[in-house]
Amino acid sequence: MFSGRLIFRIFFAVLLGIIVSACVDTEPEAELSAEAIVVGAGISGLSAAVEMGRAGVNVLVLDRNSVMGGHAVMAGGFAVVDTPIQNKLGFQDTPELAYQDWMDWTEDGDPGWTRYYAENSRRMIYDWVEEMGAEWVRVASGWENSIPRFHYTDRGALGVVLALFRTALELPNITFRWNESVESLVVSEGRVTGAVTRNLRTSHEETLSARYVVLATGGFAGNLDRVRANWSPDLPEPGRLLIGSSVHATGSGHDLAVQAGAALTKMNRHYIYNNGIVDPRDPAGTLSITGGNEDSLWVNAQGQRFTNETGRDKRILVDFLEQNPATYWAVFDESARDTFAMRGREWVNNPMDGHSVLDNPDITHKAPTLETLASMAGISGQALRASVQRFNELVESGVDEDFGRFSSQADAPPKIQQPPFYALQFFPMTRKSMGGIAIDTKGHALSEAGEVVSGLYAVGEANGSAGINGKHGMDGMFLGPSVVTGRVA
Repeated sequence: MFSGRLIFRIFFAVLLGIIVSACVDTEPEAELSAEAIVVGAGISGLSAAVEMGRAGVNVLVLDRNSVMGGHAVMAGGFAVVDTPIQNKLGFQDTPELAYQDWMDWTEDGDPGWTRYYAENSRRMIYDWVEEMGAEWVRVASGWENSIPRFHYTDRGALGVVLALFRTALELPNITFRWNESVESLVVSEGRVTGAVTRNLRTSHEETLSARYVVLATGGFAGNLDRVRANWSPDLPEPGRLLIGSSVHATGSGHDLAVQAGAALTKMNRHYIYNNGIVDPRDPAGTLSITGGNEDSLWVNAQGQRFTNETGRDKRILVDFLEQNPATYWAVFDESARDTFAMRGREWVNNPMDGHSVLDNPDITHKAPTLETLASMAGISGQALRASVQRFNELVESGVDEDFGRFSSQADAPPKIQQPPFYALQFFPMTRKSMGGIAIDTKGHALSEAGEVVSGLYAVGEANGSAGINGKHGMDGMFLGPSVVTGRVA
């Protein structure tokens, strides 16, 4: 027989156990690989990682590549408002002026994100990376800005990428894993809780767990099939389209987001460049480099001039894509050779002698006469001769009556008259995606119904730069929003 005191003790112990069980989850929480996983070590992923790392979050950064930086390591500058460099040059900038400039140019840029960016770019980009050691050295103008806002470090975007990466390496709670492909996201009870990865060198697969996953996977401009499937209905689709983006920008992050329940938005918005040259080192002939000079005359396949060669790029793009076929030849003479410049691939340099493009007969035609040059390019010699003659007459008069390229002798380019003559063929090329994973003002991925996909964020070009670019891309408005949306998320 149990004594009354013993029965009371047993009853009390059972009751206490019930109370404790009700208040505390006795199931041990699954061990997290990290509090947050960032997929992509480009500029948006690094920005997100540094922001979280400084706040004490344990971050794991995964990247398919073996080095950091993504495509930003070969990029240029950042759009920033009201900076010391602007002030020193006498430009008085304001968020309201920038907002009006950008909304006018893009036509339908996201007003909320555009205003937020205009009001915070100085603090969230310029001051932030300067504190990390990046040095801003100059600011340039652009068609979309009434005053210069395109800011550069002495090493372009690479200067910012390196500052972010150095800072990330100094934080013990940020870890990097390279050559890791995220194959799928783990979704549990409606929440993203991790990722399934595969090492591209060892093929080892692993399931990683985290409270939050940040997709910083870039756009999809490296995937021609996807770009064509989402081509803008406002533009003629070209017969030949080159890739001018990172080869890793395939839209893999978009697929991950959709698999987890997120929506995609404005996928038919692309920043298409009009100055793509076939990369001579690409056997498939699909990759491009950008190139050109400001002294060239552009003629279509019929040998006729068709646009203002130095005009607004969104106007040039329409004129370009309306040609049949959508290609043109840049024609210039020996006096303009040294002004020709290229960028866009890691091997590119611009020597005066032994030029990898200008002295490559597979890419550049060079001839002592315009008739021979036209024959080599497969265009009408008579038409090319007439186009060059007309161009030279306009240069001599000081007014471009045909396309408005110049209105005085001081603004006019030199005549095309000093042999040998050069001709390079150009094609439209993909560059940046202006649509992507739908997000809210905090960077959460959203479903088709506009609801937050719990645990999932999208930053940078993966979210289409937050829709800031609207229908027409802007200088500095891809790198800049990558930093800002990375920090916000």
